[in-house]
Amino acid sequence: MTEWENAKKPVPDGVHPLFLTMTTQEKFGCLERENVTPTCPYVFIKKQTFLDDIQFRGVISDFHPCKKKIESYPEDELMVVWDEEEDYGQNFYLVHSVTEKDVIMAEVEAKNAAADESADAGTAGGTAFVVEEYKPPVSKEWVSLGSEVEIEEERVVPTRETFVLRMSRPRRDLGAPHKFSDRDSHEDPNMPQNDCRGYKDPNFELNAVERDVAVQAVPLCAEAKTQTTWFKPANKAIQYEPRVMGAREASTVMRSRELREFLGVVRERYELALQQNETIDVFQDDFATLAEEETGLGNKSDSDLRELQSFNHLQYCSERMVSFSDWQPQPQAKGLVVGVSCSQRLGFEERVHVAGKVHTGYVLLWNFSDPIHPQFVLEAPGDVFCFRFCPTDPDVIVGGVASGQLVLWNLAEAREQARELKAVSGEVAEEGGSNTIVTKPTQVSSVDLSHRCVVTDIVWLPSTVEVSEKGRVTRMPETGATQAQFVSCAADGQLLFWDLRKATEVKEEPPKEEKTKKEGWGPMYRYAMTMPDSNAEPSFVHMLLDVPAEESASCRLFCSTEDGQLITIDLINPNSEEGTRGIKKVISGHYSACTALQRSPFVKDVLLTVGDWHFHLWQVDVESPLFTSPFASCLLSCGVWSPSRPAVVVIGKIDGSIDVWDLLDRSHEPSMTVNITSAAITSMRFHAYQQKQFLAVGDDQGTVHVMEVPRNLRRAASNEKSITTHFFEREAKRVAYVARRASMRSEQATAESGESQTESGVTEAGPTADTAADDELEKAFRKMEMQFKQDMGIADAIETDAPAEEEAENGA
Repeated sequence: MTEWENAKKPVPDGVHPLFLTMTTQEKFGCLERENVTPTCPYVFIKKQTFLDDIQFRGVISDFHPCKKKIESYPEDELMVVWDEEEDYGQNFYLVHSVTEKDVIMAEVEAKNAAADESADAGTAGGTAFVVEEYKPPVSKEWVSLGSEVEIEEERVVPTRETFVLRMSRPRRDLGAPHKFSDRDSHEDPNMPQNDCRGYKDPNFELNAVERDVAVQAVPLCAEAKTQTTWFKPANKAIQYEPRVMGAREASTVMRSRELREFLGVVRERYELALQQNETIDVFQDDFATLAEEETGLGNKSDSDLRELQSFNHLQYCSERMVSFSDWQPQPQAKGLVVGVSCSQRLGFEERVHVAGKVHTGYVLLWNFSDPIHPQFVLEAPGDVFCFRFCPTDPDVIVGGVASGQLVLWNLAEAREQARELKAVSGEVAEEGGSNTIVTKPTQVSSVDLSHRCVVTDIVWLPSTVEVSEKGRVTRMPETGATQAQFVSCAADGQLLFWDLRKATEVKEEPPKEEKTKKEGWGPMYRYAMTMPDSNAEPSFVHMLLDVPAEESASCRLFCSTEDGQLITIDLINPNSEEGTRGIKKVISGHYSACTALQRSPFVKDVLLTVGDWHFHLWQVDVESPLFTSPFASCLLSCGVWSPSRPAVVVIGKIDGSIDVWDLLDRSHEPSMTVNITSAAITSMRFHAYQQKQFLAVGDDQGTVHVMEVPRNLRRAASNEKSITTHFFEREAKRVAYVARRASMRSEQATAESGESQTESGVTEAGPTADTAADDELEKAFRKMEMQFKQDMGIADAIETDAPAEEEAENGA
C-alpha cells in the first residue's frame, strides 16, 4: 500500500489518485453524475488518448505524473474511477493494474447485486404495497397532559363590566355642508374639551403578553392530465412504372387536337424557360462567385503569431547564441522534437584569441513533452554552426563544427548505451523528463581531410543521385533506399561529398611502412572551386540542391557567398557536349554576406536570398532579381518561405522582430511585423504537425521560441498558387523588358557617339572651303558697316583708312 496525502483509506499499488478538472472530464468523457454514477463509477479510455494528451500538453497534463504507468499498462484501455467520497484523497483515480481493475469491477457488481436483492426482498414481503383493511377509530378517555393550561392562558377573559355609550347630534346639522380649515390649538374655543394630552397614570400599568405563533407556507399542488393524438405507424409501399405507348398510339397523340391546344397554351412559358436555361447556368455555385476567400493579414481574430513554447537551458545555453535550428522528421512516432545548436557569442578578435583552445559545442534536442529538460545533449569538439537530420532516418544527425570537421551522431546507439548504463546501476531506463541523454559523436572526420574553415551548410543528396570516389555524379532509379550521402560547404571554396557507409566501416590499421594515405574519416570526393574571372576561392555560406525529375535535365547547386553573390554550379549537365561542370554563373545581389538562401516550395525556379537591409526574389537563369524589398530600418538576419502559402515570406531582423510579407496583399511594405524577443533573431525554421504549423525562432540569447502560425498564415486561398505564379511570370517579363531596353539604349548611345566623332573628323580634314566663304561674308559685312558710318558722319580717320589698306593688301 502506498501512502497518499489526504487519503482516508490505504491506496492499493495498482491505483493512482488524480484530480481531474471539469475541462479534462469533458474531454475524456468522465463527467461526474453524467458519464460516471454511483452505480457505475468507472469508464474505460483508450491508452493512446492519454499518451496524445501528455505529448501535446506536456507537464501541464493531468495525466503526466502517471505517464510511465500508462505506457507500461499491457491492455489498450485503462479504467478511470470516480471517487465520490474521495477515499483516496482525490475525485478520481486511475487503475494501472489488470488485477486491481478486476477487483474494482467485482466490488461494484457485488454492491449493485446487494442493492437489487434488498429491493426484491422488500417487494416479496408485501409490507410496502399491501393495502390493509380499514378499521374505524375508537374513542378513548381524555387524559390531561397540561395543554389545557396553555389554552386557558391564551384565552382573553373580561375583567370589568361592559358599558354602553350613546352619542347624538341635532337633526338640522345632519347633511349640512362643512368647511375645514387650519387653526392653532390655542384658538380652539373648545380647548378644554378637545385638548387630549398624554400623561402617565401611576395606578395603571400595561403588561405585554408574548405569544409564539408559527406560520408555514405550502405550495398548492394540482394534478392535471393531458393526452396527445397518437398516430399508429404503418408500413406502406408504392411502385410506379413508365407509361409505354406503341408507335401507332404515339402518332395518334402527336396529331391530336388536345396536344396542339396544350402546346399553344404553354408555348410562351416553356419558351421563356428554355431562354433562361440558355442564359443562366443552373449548376453554378452562386456563393462561390460572391467574394474571394479572405487572404489578407489582420482581418480575422486568429491572425497573430502566438508563442507556444520557449526552450532555454541554464547550463548549455548560457552566454551562447542559437546558430542553427532544425526539426526532427517523422515526429508521429517519437513526438515533436526541435534541434538547436548553441555556439559561443564571440566576435572575430575573440575567436582568434581562443582559436587554439579546446572547448565543447552542444546540440540540444527539445521534446515538447518537457520544456525544462532537453531530451538529448549532443556534444561536439567545437561550436556547431550547422547540422541536419537524415530525411529517411531521424536517428542520424550530421553536423559541421568551427574547425571544419564533420561529426556524426546516432540517437539509437545513444539510447542503447544509456539503457545499458541504467541497467548496470539498477535504475529504471526510461527516456524523457530529467533523464537527459548526453552523448558524444559516433564519428568525427579527420582534421587534415576536412574543410579549412567553418562548415556553413550541409545538404543531403537524394537516393536518386550518387557520387563516386572519382567525383562522377550519376542518376539512379528511385528505390526508396536510405539516404547515405551528403555534401558540405565552407568559406574555403570547397564542396566535400561524404558517405555514411564509409564512416561506419571498420578498417584494419595498415602497417606503418604501408601508410601512404591520411587516416580517419574523410570525404569521398573533394571539389575545389575558383571564380571564373579570377583564381579567388568563393566563400560559400548557404547552398541548395536542384535535382529535376527529368533525367535529361542538369543537376545544379545554388550557393550564396559572404560577398553577397549567388552562384550556380553544374554537377551534371547531359546537354553539354564536353560534359563540363563547375561554376556557370555568378550574380552580385547584396552588399554584404548573404544570410539566407531558400527555394519556393511551390514555384521551384524561384529563390529567396536575404542580406544586408533587403531581400531578393530570383528566378533561375535570370540575372536580375524579380523582386527587391525596400531597405529595412535594421539588418536582416534570416528568412524562410511559408510551406503552405505560396506568396508569404517571413524575414527575421536583428532587432528581435520578424516581418511577414504577403506579396498578394502588398509589396511596398510588410503585411505584419511581430516582436518576438529583445535579442537579435539568428535562425528560423517552419514545421507542420497534425494540421498545425509551427515556426522555431532562435535568438542571440540561446533561446528558441516556438510560435504557432495562425490560420490565415497557414491556409492558402484556392487560387493563390496560380496568382503567385502569374505574379512571378509578370515580373520576369518586366525584368526582360528592362534588360532589352537597357541594351537598346546602350546601342543607341554608342551609335550617337560614333556619329559625333565622324562629323568632327570630316570638319578637321577639309576646313578650306567653309573658311573662305566665312571670310568673304565677313568682309562684305565690314564694308557695309563702314559705308553706313560714313554716310552718318561718325566714322573716324583710322577706320576710314583701314578698308583702303585691306584692299591694298588683298590686291598685293
